[in-house]
Amino acid sequence: MSAVSEIAAGKLQVSGELTFNTVLAIRLQGEALILKGPESIEVDFSGVSNSGSPAVSLMMCWLRVASESNRKICYTGMPDILQGIIDVSGLAEHLSLVNGQK
Repeated sequence: MSAVSEIAAGKLQVSGELTFNTVLAIRLQGEALILKGPESIEVDFSGVSNSGSPAVSLMMCWLRVASESNRKICYTGMPDILQGIIDVSGLAEHLSLVNGQK
């Protein structure tokens, strides 16, 4: 099952598969958590088992919501396939990736 949950104040965990069928519900759940969260939010993707372009779209949507609500968001635990898509698409400079990532 795919999910996003708040595991600590300002820290979200994404788990499961991020596909075209699952990403909308996760996006909406995450947006609600971002809007009620602190000024700085970390989103951990290490629990994601399958991802692709829907995950990148999700990250960009959350970045927009965070920016519009004067919050900072960073992403950690990128699966290799997701990191590759981010690198190839040229989005690494727009997304705040941590743990040695761009």
